[in-house]
Amino acid sequence: MKRILTTALSALLAISVYAADTNSAPVIEVTGTATINIVPDRITIEIGLEEYFRPSAADSVRVPLATIEKSVREVLGNAGVAESDITVSDFGNYRDRNVSSGFLMAERLSAILTDFSQLDKIGASLPDRGITSMQIVRLDNRDMESFNRQGLKAALDAARAKAEFIADNENVRIMQLWEVVENGPAYYETPSFSNVAFDGGAGMDNMRRITRRYSVRARYLFSLDNNK
Repeated sequence: MKRILTTALSALLAISVYAADTNSAPVIEVTGTATINIVPDRITIEIGLEEYFRPSAADSVRVPLATIEKSVREVLGNAGVAESDITVSDFGNYRDRNVSSGFLMAERLSAILTDFSQLDKIGASLPDRGITSMQIVRLDNRDMESFNRQGLKAALDAARAKAEFIADNENVRIMQLWEVVENGPAYYETPSFSNVAFDGGAGMDNMRRITRRYSVRARYLFSLDNNK
């Protein structure tokens, strides 16, 4: 048992010495960042629907939710949205007795578009009554992982260029990359709008790109002998 403890202690001391040498090694520590703008090819929108009363000669008539939904689905279909890409994301409502004694059913339809021209067409064609809201809830791209790799590579290249500039300015020589820490972003950010760039103003025109920023922290070993 004593021999085993002695061996373990020796290994622990060796690791500690190695760590100490690593911390005291001559390094250049830099950060590298890159930003890419991605055109989304999956635009998820939600449309709020609610029953309403339509005036008539005798009395007001309730327009049922099914009628409103049918007209909205026709608008989506005319804009090129597949029926399989339309779902009911929420259903139900509540009655505020302080406002009205009537109960109106409501729901939200979720639809996936492939480009913003569909969005413009939908917005211009929705019925004037029975629609309570329309908003973008997510922007995405089917090739996002490829964009993530491109952004990370660009951040690494930026870090390397910065380290080489510092080394050249200080008359030292970069030997090798010692450590890299990725600072973000996390792949496939959620929830809604976490990956949407707002550049001021109002309306949907300000949300037509996915802007993602990539950042790394890198440490490079260097030698004082630059051989110049």
